[in-house]
Amino acid sequence: TEWPIPGHAIAASKPDAVIRAVGAQWRWTLDRDTVRVGELVESQVTADDVNHGFAIYQGKSRIIAQTQAMPGYVNKLQVRFVEPGEYEVLCLEYCGLAHHGMRAAIKVH
Repeated sequence: TEWPIPGHAIAASKPDAVIRAVGAQWRWTLDRDTVRVGELVESQVTADDVNHGFAIYQGKSRIIAQTQAMPGYVNKLQVRFVEPGEYEVLCLEYCGLAHHGMRAAIKVH
């Protein structure tokens, strides 16, 4: 079986698209925010200041993938988006007073 959610998280392969994601108090900076359904998307995740949790949500309550954003290190997270829509990126690691507003979106067409 695939883990954690069938059709989404997969083992490392050559990606079709790359998103460079940088966390900083209190924002995400993505170098692109639009990908296509079915593409294998690799998020290359880091942080400018403190640790952040990079979580991709489908809808309001379903995390489909997550990794840590850490200063001085790049974590690679691969996801194949199997449904169109807007996927929200939230921080899962408390990083200060405005942590709750640390959001971005990936649009899948």
